[in-house]
Amino acid sequence: MWLAALFWSSAHAAPIASVHADHLAHPPPLPAARMARPSPPDDIAPPERIVFGYYATWAGELVDVDWARLSHLAVFNVDMNADGTVSGMSTWDALGPEAVALAAPHGVRVQLTLTCFDEDVMNAVLPDAGRRGVLVDTLVSAVNRVGAAGVSVDCEGVPGTLRDELTTLVMELQAEVDEVSIATPAIDWTDAFDKAALSMHADQIFIMGYGYHWAGGDPGPVAPLEGGAPWSVWSLSDTVATYVAEGADPERIVLGLPLYGRTWPTTDNRVPGTATASGTPVTMVEGIALASTHGREYDDQTETPYTFSSSTSQTWYDDHDSVQVKVHWAIEAGLGGIGFWALNYEGNDPAFWSMITEETTGLEPGDTGGATGSGSGEGGDSGGDSGGDSGGESGGGSEADVGAGSGGGTDTGAGSRDTSAVWEPKGTRWGGQSASCAATGWGVLLLLGPLCGWYRSRRKD
Repeated sequence: MWLAALFWSSAHAAPIASVHADHLAHPPPLPAARMARPSPPDDIAPPERIVFGYYATWAGELVDVDWARLSHLAVFNVDMNADGTVSGMSTWDALGPEAVALAAPHGVRVQLTLTCFDEDVMNAVLPDAGRRGVLVDTLVSAVNRVGAAGVSVDCEGVPGTLRDELTTLVMELQAEVDEVSIATPAIDWTDAFDKAALSMHADQIFIMGYGYHWAGGDPGPVAPLEGGAPWSVWSLSDTVATYVAEGADPERIVLGLPLYGRTWPTTDNRVPGTATASGTPVTMVEGIALASTHGREYDDQTETPYTFSSSTSQTWYDDHDSVQVKVHWAIEAGLGGIGFWALNYEGNDPAFWSMITEETTGLEPGDTGGATGSGSGEGGDSGGDSGGDSGGESGGGSEADVGAGSGGGTDTGAGSRDTSAVWEPKGTRWGGQSASCAATGWGVLLLLGPLCGWYRSRRKD
């Protein structure tokens, strides 16, 4: 796998780019008229696997989020500075209390997202115990003063030389807050993420399963379920298999999926196509609207819809049906859960979230072990932009988590959902379970191929 990665990287050189950083700098336009969401029924069952969402300030309001369908929400973002302080704390101080209040009735766990997209800043802070201590203290104080659960670490473009230091940051945060998650790339080009160690010290490993075709590359599926001709080998199934082979506990993996796509200007409508300029992000809502106007095409190999809005334009995106196939695949593969970048990009569509509830509840008894995180009482252990088409958006990371519980969490109060069956307390995530986890992981790998073929037959045209 690593030889293949090296060959692909050298044969398709491209800058590392972050979806999260890209959207932060250039937010995709939201629909002018937002959907009025009906009040969800009071009897919605809590998800039996993790359902994790990033909330970005440019994507609507916190009240727009369908809280009843989630288990975790990460508020994006504060940014790491070279001296260990952070920028953007005023955003968290304004939104953190609101997020915790909205989350409490539904038992949703809220985290603060720490971002760093600057290698120089990471080199200044991560190896320096003093600056790292300032960073940890700042984040812990921010989490505790609003009663949130913990921190989501979203460091992207991490050099391989900081592999151990990144793990150390997660461990130090884990000792101080109830939950820590870490966003990791779909393709870890620099080997900066120690999957086995992070499985021991992170509540969730949020794989940023998107960006396989990036803004600066040629058009194609943003989150292909399977790879292979005419596309590259890289895909969600390949990413998960690689993570497990490198020591990741499948029950710690949260498969991040995109609620966005990209439109590329192209030479023509041939698939695979050739871009004539950089692609721009579109929300799921916009992708669906374009396909409704111009016709929806579907790539069976990767389980991805696309459309041509002109003879020199291609839009590749995910919609309800393609997301359902990928969510179902992740649940059947025994992963800890699924997640999304970014909430509200789906247009607050009740049908979409009803589908997510359908796929993450009513699971067979043997299928419910994947939902992991912190429990009430004791907190959780502690826990990216993805790689793709020419290595473009891999190597980065993004996403976050949320929580309530002891150690800075908030009491969900009377009437909140019982999530005790979903979250594990600290200290139970590895130890004596390592052998069974390894066996489960290899079983997952053997099942990946047949599952993909079966789900393809379920796709709605």
